[in-house]
Order: sequence, then structure tokens, then C-alpha cells
Amino acid sequence: MSKPLFTCGYANFAWGRVARGTVLDDKGRLWTYDLGTTWSGTPVPDGAEGLYLESGLRERFKKLVLQKTRVPLEQLATMQKKAESAREGRIEKRQVAHDAGGSGCDAYLWERPDAYREVELGTDGVYEVRNLSPEADEIWVWLEMDLGMR
Repeated sequence: MSKPLFTCGYANFAWGRVARGTVLDDKGRLWTYDLGTTWSGTPVPDGAEGLYLESGLRERFKKLVLQKTRVPLEQLATMQKKAESAREGRIEKRQVAHDAGGSGCDAYLWERPDAYREVELGTDGVYEVRNLSPEADEIWVWLEMDLGMR
């Protein structure tokens, strides 16, 4: 897998351990994965606010399996631009359930060759998280409905 750009995943630890998802890379390829050794990002050591190391992100994606679906690079570039706009979206979070796990999607904006910024697009489950940017919602629908990422 080359640079991850978008991911959608599901996790639930209330009734056993289930954590898996799909990641879309910068070559337009979809990969399914199991959650690896970490869920959290690894902050860059120089203290750059909100940036995380690529090495830590790759630790999330274990047992990668390449899927047949391909995304045209022009479409991918359009969605990356929308992710830049979604970065400015206001985030609302509220608890809506118990023991429901969660499914959601994120974008990764590469600000350095070795570091990215994560943009939360939306989550459903125990917590409902909404990025109120219209671009975030558009990307989230595209990832889940058009590409079938979960």
C-alpha cells in the first residue's frame, strides 16, 4: 500500500474484539485491513501541532488485502481537495448508545513526506461524531455508499 488518503472502519470491543476497515491509497487502490497494534496516531517528535507520523499510521493497518475496486486518480484528487476544506469543519460529538461500537471515516492530509493531519469525517455508534463541513459529509457518503468502504 502506498500513502493512505481515506479510511473507514468498524470497531466493537463490547462483545468480543472486532476491529477492521478499508483504506484508500494515493494510487486509487482499496485495501481491507484488521486493526493492528494501535488505534491512536503517533505525534511528530518536533511538536508540530496536530501532525502524526506515517509509521504510526501504518501500524493500524494489518493483514492488508488488495481489493478489485479502483478509484480514478482525477476523482481521488477532487476528494482530496474536499478533504482540505473539511479540515476546517466544526466537530460535534455526543453519546447516543452503549455497547454499540462505532463505524466512521477519516481523511489523511499529508503535510510532510513522513507526517499527516487526520480529518474526522463522521462516526456512528456509541458516539455520533459529525464534521459539519458539507465537504466532509459528501466525502463520507462517497466512501461508504459509492465505494462500499466500511
